[in-house]
Amino acid sequence: MHTWAPLFLLPNMRIQIPFENEYLAIVGPEDERCVEINARHPTFLPFLGSFTDAFRRTQTPSVMLMRDDAPGWIKSWEAVSGFRDVLSISAVLHNRTAVLIHRLPRSYQYTTSFDFYAYTLTTDYLKLITSNPALMGFDMVEEFHGQTTPGLPVSNWDRLDYDELLAEALLAEWHRRFYDSEPSWRRLALFRSLSMAHAAAQIPGVVGVTNHSLGRNIGLWVSAFEILVHPETDDSGVKQVYALLDQVDYRTQACKEKTYFCYEGRTKKQGQPRNLACWIYGEVNHARIDYLHGNPLKADRLTIPPHNKNLFNYVPALYRLLLTAFLGLNHYGPFKPREPGGLPYDAAGMLEYRFHSRQGDYERALAHILKPVDSKEL
Repeated sequence: MHTWAPLFLLPNMRIQIPFENEYLAIVGPEDERCVEINARHPTFLPFLGSFTDAFRRTQTPSVMLMRDDAPGWIKSWEAVSGFRDVLSISAVLHNRTAVLIHRLPRSYQYTTSFDFYAYTLTTDYLKLITSNPALMGFDMVEEFHGQTTPGLPVSNWDRLDYDELLAEALLAEWHRRFYDSEPSWRRLALFRSLSMAHAAAQIPGVVGVTNHSLGRNIGLWVSAFEILVHPETDDSGVKQVYALLDQVDYRTQACKEKTYFCYEGRTKKQGQPRNLACWIYGEVNHARIDYLHGNPLKADRLTIPPHNKNLFNYVPALYRLLLTAFLGLNHYGPFKPREPGGLPYDAAGMLEYRFHSRQGDYERALAHILKPVDSKEL
């Protein structure tokens, strides 16, 4: 049996089903690997059990583990954070999109829920250390009282939903990116983009959120888009993003139609009409220019006619469609029968259904921008 060791805590998320590959895993304290660690180091599970929220209600953190015999290439910060980014982005894109479609509150809408905790255990499991540009610290485990981040929805019962098709595709790319000592530009761009998207998808603020807060996040999102499409030897910009969005095999009529005149960089809308995704991205990019370059702003700068929807809400679904084209995302993921023990369905047909169903969610989210505001959204 392999032995594992904790790397980082994730106190703002609760995971029931492990998110893992051969050498890394994000698990809950009840996982058999955590139980085995506690058998060797009896302070481990009591340490995990010491977390509460700001009102002393017990909270159960998740923990990232690494297998003790993991090869050196996995032990880099870029590989570890890249693994986390796969889960955080797959969850945030799915849940932000679901909120647009179903208009119901959901957890895990922001990557802040997936941030690593500042303190980590020493190898003897008796002390805690922290090291970052603001603080270097050293304390004892028995004096520790961990807390979740105030202002975030944290529940011991909410299931962590994420885009499993996207996650499986990204995990495959993760192995190729970090196993190779000289990765291709394409794979470097992908994980640089995911890292930027993780920053862009942070909660804009827990108090005092303004349009400037949203505009700042949008600026980071545009950076994630441009990093992903960067050709390495030339500039990256709105036209490269449009070209990749044009490669998506859209399923809905609203996204197939090319009836929208879009911004071509900083210029006015001109040229050939494009599809809905390109139109929304052009508006997002133009808003980014205004916010980050200090241009004069109106109070409604982030809302878009004809129904005054806020651009901030549509960027996650748009990024997923860009990833769809970049990855050639089609029928990733193992076939799963509808009911345990039931007769298997046609594998190819089921995978196609899963892909189209998930793809349709993101396209319907974009088309939502064309609908009048529902009273339930107010």
